[in-house]
Amino acid sequence: MMREGVDAVTMRSVASACGVTPMAIYSYYDSSAEMRRAGVDFSLRRVRTPPFEGSVVSRLQHWGHATRKVLRRRPDLAAICLTDWPELPEGCRVMEGLLVVAAEHTAESAGQVQIANTVFVYVLTRVIAERAMVERRTRPNLPAVAATPRRFARLVDVQSEFKRLDVDRDFATGLDALLDGLLR
Repeated sequence: MMREGVDAVTMRSVASACGVTPMAIYSYYDSSAEMRRAGVDFSLRRVRTPPFEGSVVSRLQHWGHATRKVLRRRPDLAAICLTDWPELPEGCRVMEGLLVVAAEHTAESAGQVQIANTVFVYVLTRVIAERAMVERRTRPNLPAVAATPRRFARLVDVQSEFKRLDVDRDFATGLDALLDGLLR
């Protein structure tokens, strides 16, 4: 069921998969939403905290790439974690790990939260955006540029670059730039 997406997890679908009645599932969870959160929380165990050794930058880079790799297999988890992480013990574990690394860069709590939250949100939103790009599976044709090329002179010059989809390169470039700006 989780392979079909978090929204496919219902009391009825879980009961059917377990060979029990939906009422049996209600003895464990009060609602489908609570059961889905428990499933998401369990799935987030695959997301590790940043490594203990290395520079702050290298540890956050490592965490970003490793987390993206895990969540790309289940991008629906990224969307839920983005909004629901405070309710999830595993979401809080991940954020705690990011805050530990951020504390090595600054003693200021607001700065720690800014670093941890910005990296966290970047990785999750990139996974969500990449899912949308890959599902679309088309390269942008930029029809507005073709219709009025004089209006979009720069886009005319670089439009072939938009036709290449290199999400790995784009992710790494964005993460590096983000860390460079955050950790100055």
